[in-house]
Amino acid sequence: MDVRLYITQYAGITVMLPAALVVAAWLWSAASKRIAFLWLAVLLSAYFVVCVSKVLFKGWGIGLEALNIAVFSGHAMNACLVFSVMLSLLLQQLDRRFRWPALGVGLLVAWWFCLNYVGRTIHPLAEAIAGALIGSLAACIFLFRLEKEDIGEISKPVIAAGLAVVLVCSWIPKYTAEGLLDQIAISLSGGKHVFKRVFPGSD
Repeated sequence: MDVRLYITQYAGITVMLPAALVVAAWLWSAASKRIAFLWLAVLLSAYFVVCVSKVLFKGWGIGLEALNIAVFSGHAMNACLVFSVMLSLLLQQLDRRFRWPALGVGLLVAWWFCLNYVGRTIHPLAEAIAGALIGSLAACIFLFRLEKEDIGEISKPVIAAGLAVVLVCSWIPKYTAEGLLDQIAISLSGGKHVFKRVFPGSD
């Protein structure tokens, strides 16, 4: 397997969804159930936008052809949203002033990953950028909202347990939701086959 493609897999739901649930658990522990549910609401909203774009294209061939975008990249969205928020939450445990610099570093790393890995393997560059924009916007919205909240200390055992979960998930076989989305698209559109990318420069 191509090295870039192999690395890109780590931004899929097999790793990023458990990581997002770990963030929710940390927020529950350090802040409140309400903040944990707010995080999940932001996360699900970003996933919803990505999934709708995929179902529309797979079922009806609807995309942004002029921009060479068939779907929004879920891998890019995951990287910018989950990784950046997790890094910010971790570093503000050392000093609350680190929360925004950590977000900036997280987004820089995530965008570099999206442009150099996601946009060169499983998606055209435009789709990777679109997904990265969605994830970045969601991360900023959530952390601006978190600014008003008192985030307490996350106990070291809870941090260690969460990181262990993410590490274990990074070792197991990687899966995607594409098969499920194919079924949903066919069911809703009544078609026999899903649409494939045909835009210039796409896979």
